[in-house]
Amino acid sequence: MFSFLFTASEISLITLIYFLLYSWRIHIEFNIPFELFELANPRFISYLYFYFIFLIIYGFFILKFRVHSFIASSGLVDEIIKTSRALSFAIILAVGLSFLFKITDLSRIVITSFWLVTIVTTSIVRFIKRKLYLKLASQQLLAKSVIIVGAGKIGQALIKEFQQYKWLGYRVVGYIDDEININIEGISCLGKITDLRKLIENEILIDEIIISIPSERELVHAIISDFRKSPIEIKIIPDMFNLVFSSVQVGNINSLPTVSLVRTPMKGAGYILKRTNDLLLSTIGLVLVLPVLLFTAVCIKLESRGPILYKQKRIGKNGKPFNMYKFRSMVQNADDLLTTLAQQNEVEGIAFKMKNDPRITKVGRFIRKYSIDELPQLFNVLRGNMSLIGPRPPLEIEVQQYGDWEWRRLEVLPGITGLWQVSGRSDLSFQQWINLDIYYIENWSIGLDFKILLKTIPVVLKGEGAY
Repeated sequence: MFSFLFTASEISLITLIYFLLYSWRIHIEFNIPFELFELANPRFISYLYFYFIFLIIYGFFILKFRVHSFIASSGLVDEIIKTSRALSFAIILAVGLSFLFKITDLSRIVITSFWLVTIVTTSIVRFIKRKLYLKLASQQLLAKSVIIVGAGKIGQALIKEFQQYKWLGYRVVGYIDDEININIEGISCLGKITDLRKLIENEILIDEIIISIPSERELVHAIISDFRKSPIEIKIIPDMFNLVFSSVQVGNINSLPTVSLVRTPMKGAGYILKRTNDLLLSTIGLVLVLPVLLFTAVCIKLESRGPILYKQKRIGKNGKPFNMYKFRSMVQNADDLLTTLAQQNEVEGIAFKMKNDPRITKVGRFIRKYSIDELPQLFNVLRGNMSLIGPRPPLEIEVQQYGDWEWRRLEVLPGITGLWQVSGRSDLSFQQWINLDIYYIENWSIGLDFKILLKTIPVVLKGEGAY
């Protein structure tokens, strides 16, 4: 219902924009009173044919890119990019088909304006839709009811994700497991896996079943067989979850399927492209933020004694140490005071974070909230110690406690921002930092870098999760 209303509303708005632009063009060209649609004008039929062609093609692409649903399966930036691509492809193909069918009595200004205005308008509409969806989902008004099959490590992690992030739109009815019976706050054990059919027949209404024990193949096969004809959606977390966090390539050797693990595409030409992008954007960035750098330096100097810049030893690519630059946001002897505050660490793992850290100055608290303290790291990017986008640069004491999994973060240059920055910043646990960093490494692309940069802007402006 929501998806239908959203799609109908968006198409109606696009239609209104198109015919407003057409009417404006006719009004200017023929110097006649403005009238919406201008049905009597002989050019109306040409514009109408063009719009029908565009609408059919656009409908095809929004279905192909899966951006027609009110409940989006991707982030806002991804959704806007896919919608813009759908609009662009539809316009280009509609223009081509119009020439083919000799529908040439069209204004290039109208078509170009329609393309640009519609991209901006649909982006705003999808931003509003996303806000509305998050609000409804967080109040469980759009939540899917789900049963988790298996309460092992993966099942428990999944339940915690759904409980912590209400906007995902899942309401866990309960879990079933043959062996494990654990206490999870607000979630009850509904019985054994073999009881699933009976539970659902006894009027437990659910939308999805998520199986977190795929190694139990007979049970999985039995569940799929039982619910094959049911409207209930079945999702399976693969066996490789504990082996590889994200990226694999599916292929085959003759008739046998294979799965290849991907280390990182950030090599060879990919590395050259990323480095060129870093140099260009960091140079432009330094020119743009120069007034901010100077003003911040003056404020730091006026508030407290000590250097303006703080140099901290961090570990970079392949375990090579380097000095990372930041604006000083703490008192001068902050490092000496760390040992007295170690017991007040507020994040899981080996990193130290504390919301009300007494070492932070007034200016420091402000520039930390809006990430102004990290602007000097643009010089690190120019020097080749860091990248604009990448894993969080770790301290030496953190690296000393790394295992093989965590060490993967050091295969690439650390970044000023990254997936960890746009996914919660300091509100994330250490393990979540690691997982996001490794996902980025294995799935890197220039497109992903630009998406993260775009997502960083609103996160920084809101000061979310920074302390």
